[in-house]
Parts: sequence; structure tokens; C-alpha cells
Amino acid sequence: MSMPAGWYDDGSGRQRWWDGTRWTDDYAPVHDAGSPQPGASAQAHAPSAPVAGARRSPVLGFVGLGLAALGTILACIPVVFGIGVVLLLAGFVVSLIGLFTKGAAKWPSIVGMILSVVGGVIGVVVLVVTLLANAPAPIDTAPATSAPSPSATPSADASDSRPSPEEIAEEFAATLRAGGITTYDDMPEFYPCVGQFLYDSDLSDEALRLVIVGDDPPESERAAAEKAIADSVLTCDPQP
Repeated sequence: MSMPAGWYDDGSGRQRWWDGTRWTDDYAPVHDAGSPQPGASAQAHAPSAPVAGARRSPVLGFVGLGLAALGTILACIPVVFGIGVVLLLAGFVVSLIGLFTKGAAKWPSIVGMILSVVGGVIGVVVLVVTLLANAPAPIDTAPATSAPSPSATPSADASDSRPSPEEIAEEFAATLRAGGITTYDDMPEFYPCVGQFLYDSDLSDEALRLVIVGDDPPESERAAAEKAIADSVLTCDPQP
């Protein structure tokens, strides 16, 4: 028959606890008044048992909360948004596991889960706002209309204006040389004289421009043009 639980001498001279089946690692303290006697009350000398309901440290809860906090910070930086999202997911999962750990405080896990969700939302909002702020402006495809410059003078006005005496002299000289007439090239005063004479004539600007380039003037001024050219040559040639 097995001995009941209690303190017994295990053969070493010290009192050791027998649990009714085997020896335990608990030894009775030695007192001056003497060691407990075999068969002493098991309730009075039994080793203290762990206190029921003691809480464990919420390690997973704090780890998940830390990951959620770091993920929220990184998710608000567009450059490392992806890393922040990964940390937020990891924080949520770790916090969820910590929530179901027996004997551990639940509040770190609950805060970690909430922060993971809120941090993800804030990160997405910051990313969208940043992308919209840096988006290129839309290209205007409407055809551009350019208003005429008020200072610009139509080319027709320039061509219809009366040529200067110098222009008349140059054009008249070029026309004669093109026709093989070089008689007046040795007379430096001839062409300037002709230019001034024709400039002062009654020919219209249009007829004058046609005449000095060798073209026929309008029919109404043909006779006047021939007479003006003949008179200019007679006037400007000292030796007709």
C-alpha cells in the first residue's frame, strides 16, 4: 500500500515531500525547534501552489502595437508607403494572435488592431493627396489663336509705298545692266540723278515700281512713264 502524501526522510537525513506517488523536489526547511515529524499535517507544510488566475505578460500585444505604430508612420511617407502597409498588416496579425493568448492583457492587442486599420486609412489618404498634388496639368488641345500685332504693318503697304530715290537708282541701274547697257557705269552721279528725277515725277507709286524693274506700267500711265524716263536720262546725262 502506498504511503500518503507528507514529509518523510528520504534517507539523506532531510525531510522531503512525498506526494503519495513519488518524491518531489521540495525539502522542508531546517528549524532550530526541530524538523517536522513524519506524518505532520500535509495542509500545514505542503509546498505553495501557483496563485490561480495570475496574468501573463502581453508580449504579442505590445509587439503588434509597435509594428502598427511604425507602419502608420511609414505609410504616411509616399516613398515608403509599401513598407508601411506591410508593417501594418504584420501588426494587425500579431495583435490578433495576442488577443487570443490566454492569461495575457488584451488592451495592447486591441489598440494595435485599431491602429493598424486607422494607420492604413491615413496612409492611403496621404498617398492620394500627394499624387493629385504632383499630377501634371492637363494639356490644352484647343488651337491657339494669335491676334495680329498692332504694330505690324501689312506687307502690301510696304510694296505699295513709293520707293526712295536710292531704291529707284539701284533698281534702274540693275535693269539697264541686265539689258546689257553699261554706258552709265562710269558716271557716278547718273543713277542717283535719275532716281531723284523719277521720285519727283508725277508717276504713281505702282507705275514707278514697275518702270524701274523693266515692267510695263498701267496703260493709263504708259506715255507718262516713257516721257519721265526719257527726260531723266536727258537731264542726268551730261553728254547726251
